[in-house]
Amino acid sequence: MENKYKKIIIDALSENETIFRNDRTGVGCWSLFNQSLEWQMEKKFPIMTSKKIYQNIFDTEFEWFINGETNIKRFKDNKIKIWDEWANDDGGLGPVYGYQLLNFNNENYNQLQNVIDSIKNNPDSRRHIISLWNPNQLKDMALPPCYLYFQFFVNYDKLNMFVVQRSADLFLGLPYDICLFSKLLLYISEKTSLKASKIALNIVDAHVYRNHYDQALQYCNNESFDFPDYEYKNNKLTLINYKSCEAIKAPIAI
Repeated sequence: MENKYKKIIIDALSENETIFRNDRTGVGCWSLFNQSLEWQMEKKFPIMTSKKIYQNIFDTEFEWFINGETNIKRFKDNKIKIWDEWANDDGGLGPVYGYQLLNFNNENYNQLQNVIDSIKNNPDSRRHIISLWNPNQLKDMALPPCYLYFQFFVNYDKLNMFVVQRSADLFLGLPYDICLFSKLLLYISEKTSLKASKIALNIVDAHVYRNHYDQALQYCNNESFDFPDYEYKNNKLTLINYKSCEAIKAPIAI
């Protein structure tokens, strides 16, 4: 899967495949339409290896997400700065990801628990869905959700998940998003006593920012290693023999 991910980055930087946008951030980016990735969760964990990915970052973001938090305190406590630029003076972000997950539209609708119950009680349903896109509250959010739709598919004793991402920062954000999606499937699989199986991700706008160009090329030219084995129990992920190249730093486009 990492090779497919690298190909998407290379395509984004290719004049024949991409378009250049003067985007919302003012930085500018090269964008591709409708890119997809698929991976299996049954043996390996999909953490990229051609640059170092930090587990504490996606672990923290996952806990922040499933606990419905809208303040960056959890990130601050773990010395993680990925949301600093969007938060207000009190650390608030408005009704973003986790808020819509557990309290959609201020109506105390817990989508996470409801989808778990739905999978348990009616596994053949085609309505095992979590939607984070709430037009009523977009104006109150520091940043609208980039990943916004999850649908689950029960295949006998296995659980698959389909994800829609409206926008993906290919170099900085997507590797961490992939890890978060994988943890979400593991979490729900454990709660429903199913085996985490396949994840299919579709990205509507997949882009590389102009100030990530050199770093993205470096990443694509780096060696890749096998994804690590893993253990998952009681919402704790343990990676086994994760091997990677060095970290590659790049600025966030705000």
